[in-house]
Amino acid sequence: MAANADYAPTKEMVNAVVQSAERLEGAARLIQMLEDKADIERITPGELAAVRTVVETCAAALDDAWKEV
Repeated sequence: MAANADYAPTKEMVNAVVQSAERLEGAARLIQMLEDKADIERITPGELAAVRTVVETCAAALDDAWKEV
């Protein structure tokens, strides 16, 4: 794949990687906020589900994009 000089990723693959990276950065910020919150109050299941949804969405997008490889 990457060793081939003629190989170029598709636009969809590049978009999936960039969008997933941005979403994962957002999920990391959410986790950091939840860590801070946990010092003084309880984290709700809905808050954890929001982070899980972001991560699952990224994983699915990356899986779809790399199926072409």
